[in-house]
Amino acid sequence: MVFTDAYERNLDAKNRVQIPAELRNGLDAEVDGEGFYLCPGERRNTLSLYTPRRFEERVKALRTGRVAGDEALAFEQVYYSLASRLDVDKQGRMVLPERQLAMVDLGKEITLAGANDRIDVWRTSEYREFVAANFEQRWPQLQRFLRMAGSEWEEKT
Repeated sequence: MVFTDAYERNLDAKNRVQIPAELRNGLDAEVDGEGFYLCPGERRNTLSLYTPRRFEERVKALRTGRVAGDEALAFEQVYYSLASRLDVDKQGRMVLPERQLAMVDLGKEITLAGANDRIDVWRTSEYREFVAANFEQRWPQLQRFLRMAGSEWEEKT
């Protein structure tokens, strides 16, 4: 499944967030696995949610075993210790662990933003600022990516 769209949510007193039905209904437990993995996001002050299948693919792609020294070791010790397996309850909610929330200071107003193979979790105010700044600034790049995808697709058909 490709994750798209953005959904503003509020964390409740127990740090629960509801995963939008549009995202949950597109998942197949046999293919994607059940629940999500929450881990540090690629952007500062964000977290990322991966289906179990995508998380396992990501782990294989990281290939830290090929990098010698303390850098790879430190990465593994931090990244994997901060990753958590989360279950989704019958109401479509999951509890975000306090330690990850404190680490990125998300606050209670969050945005779940589709980002292809993952869902990025942002502080809503930072997400809005990011999109506003980057949409305008990066419009030429967006057009270029879209045109490349279109021309590559045409060459294959």
